[in-house]
Amino acid sequence: MRNRMFLIKPAALVFVLIQGLMPAIAWGQSPYSAAVLINGQAVTHYEIEQRSLLLEALGNAGDIEKQAVEELIDDRLRLFAGRLFGVQVSPDEVKQGLAEYAQRSNMAPEQLIEALSAEGVEPETFTDFVKTSLIWRNVVQQKFQSKSFITEAELDTAMALGTTAVGASVLLTELILPLEPTTAQQTRELMEHLSANLNGFQEFEEAVLTYSAAASRANSGKLDWVPITSLPPDVGSAMMTMAVGQVTRPIEIPNAMVIFQLRGIRDNRTIAARPIAYDYATLMIPGGRSPETLARASALAGAIDTCNDLQEEAGNYPDGSFSQQVVPIGKVSRDIGGELGNLDGNEVSTNLTRGDNGEFLMFLMLCGRTNKLSEGNREDVRNALFAQRMESFGQGYLQELKGDAIILYK
Repeated sequence: MRNRMFLIKPAALVFVLIQGLMPAIAWGQSPYSAAVLINGQAVTHYEIEQRSLLLEALGNAGDIEKQAVEELIDDRLRLFAGRLFGVQVSPDEVKQGLAEYAQRSNMAPEQLIEALSAEGVEPETFTDFVKTSLIWRNVVQQKFQSKSFITEAELDTAMALGTTAVGASVLLTELILPLEPTTAQQTRELMEHLSANLNGFQEFEEAVLTYSAAASRANSGKLDWVPITSLPPDVGSAMMTMAVGQVTRPIEIPNAMVIFQLRGIRDNRTIAARPIAYDYATLMIPGGRSPETLARASALAGAIDTCNDLQEEAGNYPDGSFSQQVVPIGKVSRDIGGELGNLDGNEVSTNLTRGDNGEFLMFLMLCGRTNKLSEGNREDVRNALFAQRMESFGQGYLQELKGDAIILYK
């Protein structure tokens, strides 16, 4: 049985956290020179170093440099969208955002900034990180709030089944050539060549302007979001395995041939497909965090596999020591929610205590995450559906921005 504990726990709101290690800056290279240009806006080597340190301090692992670069590219696009929509955030909003983020680490903002500074993260780096997230949240609200209404039918289905799968949508660019009897062979050869050799969004758009006969040529071939279910089955299946930027093989349609470039894909399932509640159990063990009590908890963790096992073991403790409950994720107390967020099903945390002086060690076990709640939680489910639908729209819009962006790595 594993226990997990982080000095600073990653948050899961609209803030997108990524992973990696501190990047190495080449000898003699200015830390303030551009590493990447996004629509002419620079991301510097210093920013990459700072973001990497931030991610490392937040407990991430893996290729931090690579993902720090990708996250900073996304941030430039989020700020670009903020300018398009005229979104600004006030100093008070930033202050509140810092407080909300710090609460998820059970710290005051000053404590979190101090802890990050000890890891080499400048206060401005963290402030900019939070400010960008707030701007993006406001952009998504402005653009998609009217489209995120949850119907009573959707809510009924979510309450009953926990999921309403309606497939995915794709963002495409198309290039269409007519199939004339006298030139059909040449057209097929040209489309095969284009399919195999077009690289990048700009090249594909240039080919559209050069060759395409479709009305979408006036918009560089760009189409709006298309449900996968509206595409031919073989095309839809191919889209689900393609990476953004890839080009399909030529497809014959009546009197024409078409190739598509994938610019984005988004999941349209209602958010109830994701967990909306924690099912967890607690056992209060007298003795606080004394070595003897921690040893007893460790032995207990090794002796059980499920919450049902824990309930049986609870018979050896005073009445009222054990409880098990299903609680909407947004309603769980911050300290318990922080621990549960780091656990897999049937894992245990012994990091918390209860009582005026911490005299009880909380043996906390995640029984599972669930999509099903009672009718009394209807508004909680509605809010979860709405928030996560907005998140889905936001992710799709970010992919769209990235597909349209000119990104140059230096």
